[in-house]
Amino acid sequence: MMKNFLLICTLLIGISANIFAQEQSIVVTGIVTDTNKEPMIGVNVSIVNMPGLGAITDLDGRFSIKMPPYNRLQFSYVGFESKVVLVKEQKVVNVVMEESSQTSLDEVVITGTGAQKKIAVSGAVTNVDVAELRANPSSRCFGRSRTGCDGNAVVWSSGKCF
Repeated sequence: MMKNFLLICTLLIGISANIFAQEQSIVVTGIVTDTNKEPMIGVNVSIVNMPGLGAITDLDGRFSIKMPPYNRLQFSYVGFESKVVLVKEQKVVNVVMEESSQTSLDEVVITGTGAQKKIAVSGAVTNVDVAELRANPSSRCFGRSRTGCDGNAVVWSSGKCF
């Protein structure tokens, strides 16, 4: 009789602890927009100091994440300032992301190493005659119409433009 009573008490304590633990997390939803009030797709939403817990905004800039209250959410996106928001017990968090002044992309550098078959490459491929590059020296590394790769910089490993 005493064993049954202890077993029932242990089960009740276990069930109540599980229910209590589930009540300690909240589901936070919201929309992430830019300064023009346009929804942002693919913004990373993560809980600060909890690796592996996060979400990504959908096509409408909406996100939903289950988290413990009184933690911080970090919103990050390439080319925008990261934003950290303290979530107490609110269920809706809307965020406006601002463009970063430091991480603006001025140029893209395309490099190629090794040898691949054209069928294995997923992108544009062109052949350039090195002799033609050397025959037409230029102080500028791009925009040369006679090289066969208009608008692209052609730089050797020495850093010298041809």
